[in-house]
Amino acid sequence: MKIGIRSISNAFAKLRLFLKETRAEMRKVVWPQRRYVITATLVVLFIVMLLGAFVMLIDAAFSRFFMYLFKAF
Repeated sequence: MKIGIRSISNAFAKLRLFLKETRAEMRKVVWPQRRYVITATLVVLFIVMLLGAFVMLIDAAFSRFFMYLFKAF
């Protein structure tokens, strides 16, 4: 495969266009306020911990149930 000067300059032109368009799109982004991000993060962490505790309790209950069930045989 032969790479010529035109294909290299074409690749750089495409890269330059991509970066220019990316910069223009990033200027349109509406970033959330710091307080909202902190609140949302705390809510997510709380829910993850709550679900983790729930799964742990269910796991412990099933574990004890099956230990009891298999000791009976």
